[in-house]
Amino acid sequence: MTIAVSYPAQAPARQLSLLLILLGGACTGFSGILVRLSDIGPIATGGWRLAIATLVLLPLAAAAGATTFTWRGSPLLLLAGVFFAIDMSFYHWSLTLTSIAHATLIVNLAPLLALSAGFVFFGERLGAAKLFGLVASLGGAFLMTAMRADTAGTLTGNGLAAIGMVGYALYLVAVKQARAKHDTVTIMLWSSCSAAALMFIVAAIAGEQILPRTAEAWAVVIALGVVAHVFGQGLVAFGMRTAPVGLASILLLIQPVVAAIAAWVIFSEDLTLMEMAGAGLVLAGLAVASRTRS
Repeated sequence: MTIAVSYPAQAPARQLSLLLILLGGACTGFSGILVRLSDIGPIATGGWRLAIATLVLLPLAAAAGATTFTWRGSPLLLLAGVFFAIDMSFYHWSLTLTSIAHATLIVNLAPLLALSAGFVFFGERLGAAKLFGLVASLGGAFLMTAMRADTAGTLTGNGLAAIGMVGYALYLVAVKQARAKHDTVTIMLWSSCSAAALMFIVAAIAGEQILPRTAEAWAVVIALGVVAHVFGQGLVAFGMRTAPVGLASILLLIQPVVAAIAAWVIFSEDLTLMEMAGAGLVLAGLAVASRTRS
């Protein structure tokens, strides 16, 4: 006699999905550092990030074959690319006007929108653990950047990052919807290709330098494409197959923690005791939120 046990069998897979989202968020957290190191325009840098990611994904798509990958795009996949282009264009632009910690934090306030979308469109519940995790993580993220409020250019930079945040939230919702019909490689390839095309067009119109000038500059955009996008966004897209969109968005608040610590080490954007406490609060919120079953 065979006995089917549903939740225990699903629990390891779900925990793995949450871990993959955390790892993906950590990889993506380095994107602000790499954008700062680029010697070309911020939007062109994003275009190369996605173009290189597309080149890396093409062999994976060919290897996957017709069983999982589809060469025929869909409006939803292209829409995800548009949303991601909006996110990255404004996020990269904001990095030229404010601190990495500030810009990354604001873009990752997307949980406020994604949680609402998860509740309205997907019927996801906002339980006590998830609510506590969200409040603790947002509170900790606020502490991480509260002491930087007088940074030159912050008001303009934060406004640009806020537009990027809206794009990021819509991208997460689109990816969650696309995961019901498409595999990770399909989503990544189509969204990356469409977003890259849009960003190169915008960069050319804005008169940005398009081609990196040195081998080191090429290494920066290659790292962006491989580490921040293929691994970072790829792990997030893969993990969101079974993870609720709201919970996934909370876990992605790991990004400002990674970005702030990396900026402190590389660019001497000092972390105060309060900011370190904020980082700890974010991690505590993530730990609580990731234990919820809904």
